[in-house]
Amino acid sequence: MVSLTADVCVVGGGPAGAALAIRLAQLGRRVVVVEKAGFPRPHLGESLTAGVRPLLELLGMQAAIDAGGFIASPGATAAWAGEQRHYRVPGGSGLQVDRARFDALLLGRAAVMPGVTVCQPAVPVDREWTDGEWRVRLDTGAVIRARYLADAAGRSRFLPGAKRAIGAATLALCAYWTDTAKGEDSDTLIEAGPAGWFWGAPVPGGLFNATVFVDAGPVADYEQLISCSRLLRPRLERAVRQSEIRVCDATAYEDLSPVTFCSIKVGDAALSIDPLSSQGVQAAIGTAVHAAVVLNTMCERPGDTELAMGFYRSRLRHAASYHAAAAASQYGRHLAAGGGEFWRRRATPVPLEPPRASLSPTAVVHVPAAVQFDRVAVAVADRVAGMGGVRAHGRDYAFVNGDVPIAPLLREIDGPMAATDVVRRWSRTMHASDAFRILAWAWSERLVDSPAVA
Repeated sequence: MVSLTADVCVVGGGPAGAALAIRLAQLGRRVVVVEKAGFPRPHLGESLTAGVRPLLELLGMQAAIDAGGFIASPGATAAWAGEQRHYRVPGGSGLQVDRARFDALLLGRAAVMPGVTVCQPAVPVDREWTDGEWRVRLDTGAVIRARYLADAAGRSRFLPGAKRAIGAATLALCAYWTDTAKGEDSDTLIEAGPAGWFWGAPVPGGLFNATVFVDAGPVADYEQLISCSRLLRPRLERAVRQSEIRVCDATAYEDLSPVTFCSIKVGDAALSIDPLSSQGVQAAIGTAVHAAVVLNTMCERPGDTELAMGFYRSRLRHAASYHAAAAASQYGRHLAAGGGEFWRRRATPVPLEPPRASLSPTAVVHVPAAVQFDRVAVAVADRVAGMGGVRAHGRDYAFVNGDVPIAPLLREIDGPMAATDVVRRWSRTMHASDAFRILAWAWSERLVDSPAVA
């Protein structure tokens, strides 16, 4: 019987699992990745925004992705909220990728990293936590012994735990087409319909992906739905469907137990965001990068385990809230333009305080009692550490502008002070314009307030 020993056993070799293995190897950890499917494998989720590029660079993947033959997607055509327009994608060109090749490139990169072993195809058939380590038995007969277990098995998950929906129950109906009519060939097409929304884009290999997102329930007639789309119908009228129609759960949810003292969940096993953002792969890789720092901290500094776990829970909770609010806002735009119940179910108002008016330079401000100075968790290079920060409104704050500690600045507001006096104090260590910008940000986050409205 083959026995493999590692710091971390990762179950699942998709983007999140592969990224976690790469990053852990960069931090000097031993990793075994277990992937049940042989690659390449088909997978939905081909659209990547430009925001994924820094993550790919961190993993040493950008050159391989640039050479991967994927399609640059600098623009989109959207029919939404009663108007149709073409626009350039903010933040730079995204990519339409062949997920089979993209996933294989990531896992291939992990496989050549020092300290990483990839078991593929292999299925974990049993797991046991005993004597301070996990023992994971594979269908190949191999046994993996590891201090930590990472669940990167996607929506099906490998580890148990409750989860909750952060969006309405949604199905994606998808198929691939050839011989499509010519349009703006690399454009992504997005369209709001009466009871769902459409997404379409070219993918490598001369194919076109056309997807419809609808309420969960009895499966609708995919081709009938496509025929109702103003943007997709002209592209597909004489096209040939080359694949079966796939039906996938596209509901956004968060796991309620994403990390324990001996395990962690990443990617869709931890957080699945609304597909409207086209940031699912980016979010999955992002969770893996944070999880690697958390696991490295737990390996190196066991005394900081609770701190590291709190950091990971906080990051996931913030990401879940942010993406849910962003999606609700976009669904709400179309609801306001006459959308029906499909849109109403997804445009649930986010119970946040409304944006406040801009800070006046003549305002008097103070630090309200709701702002508590405390030790908060931050990622510092390759580990999670505690530092002086503030807690307010369910969030932790450590830095502003990336590297300016916020707590020392707020401590200088030692009572009601004119905004100009605060700026003058802070200007001893920074430019006055930067000081006012930071004060305006603190005002927008309600870290400072006016005594009259406290």
